[in-house]
Amino acid sequence: MTDSQHEDASLPPLVTLGNPRLAQPSRAVAPGRIAMPEFQARLEVLHLALVEYEGIGIAAPQIGWFERVFLMGEPRTKPGEGTDDGYDIRVWINPEIVSASAELCWAWEGCLSVPGLRGWIRRPAAVAVRGLDSHGRPLSRELAGWPARVFQHEFDHLEGLLFPYRALDPRHVVTLQELAAREGWPEGWPAPGARSAPLGQVVPEQG
Repeated sequence: MTDSQHEDASLPPLVTLGNPRLAQPSRAVAPGRIAMPEFQARLEVLHLALVEYEGIGIAAPQIGWFERVFLMGEPRTKPGEGTDDGYDIRVWINPEIVSASAELCWAWEGCLSVPGLRGWIRRPAAVAVRGLDSHGRPLSRELAGWPARVFQHEFDHLEGLLFPYRALDPRHVVTLQELAAREGWPEGWPAPGARSAPLGQVVPEQG
């Protein structure tokens, strides 16, 4: 997911919507490879890409590395740790969604691999997840709200899914230009609650 985008010739180019490889599931990582220098170097490149392209999350397939790995920002758990903007960067390897809430929520989503567009997307409001960290150690979390949204978005990349594929109606995908002018939209366009929903936040499903 992203708010803006840059280019850096030293990083792999972003793989974008329409590339057939991005629409295919990625392969699992053999746990014995995680400690190897080659794998750790790839993690570092993925982290550099997250910083350079200014995403709150990035999945390995987005830079042409088609294994089940992603990074995401989680709200900082301890004062003085993590990034300057208040997030800890979490590495997820071979992640799984163990369970998802029956409660659903909506949010405007963007993606580094879908430049210029945003989508009004419905997802479970909370998820229980597990996987491996950057050292190959077991990692589990119960996530709700925006962190749950980011996890599900990045997990989708590993399944070959992009947010436009999740749109319940094609009209729920709009350009950044139109989203910036949403105050002029009629009430209920393109769906109830979409016009007034704050960016970067989830809102409960309506009635």
